[in-house]
Amino acid sequence: MAKGATTPTRVTADIAATAAAIAHEENRSATEQINYWARIGMQIERASTVSYRKVLAVAAGNEQFSTLSDDERAAAHAVIDARIAQRAAKHRVGPTLRRAGQATVSLDDEGHLIEIAPDGSRRRL
Repeated sequence: MAKGATTPTRVTADIAATAAAIAHEENRSATEQINYWARIGMQIERASTVSYRKVLAVAAGNEQFSTLSDDERAAAHAVIDARIAQRAAKHRVGPTLRRAGQATVSLDDEGHLIEIAPDGSRRRL
């Protein structure tokens, strides 16, 4: 792919919103901010330093947080958060629970808490 070419992709709403909020301060568009973050993450993973391997070991549960510096702890938490978000995005628990007859709770597009009944009806809480 040619340098500077773009490919449509999707990012989660929370990443897009955070990028949009920060981008202005950094004199970037939201897309440029997301690309910036992606490049940083890519370089960190490619570097595979001893420090990064320690962070990954902690994130995997194979080492203790106490073995990390404050910056490494922050990185480990970021890795864990990203992994949780990635896994959560793959699993749609709500429809499964509603098919089983259970009501679920979610957020609507405006961020209000709603209850979704098994029949699909919604009620703001």
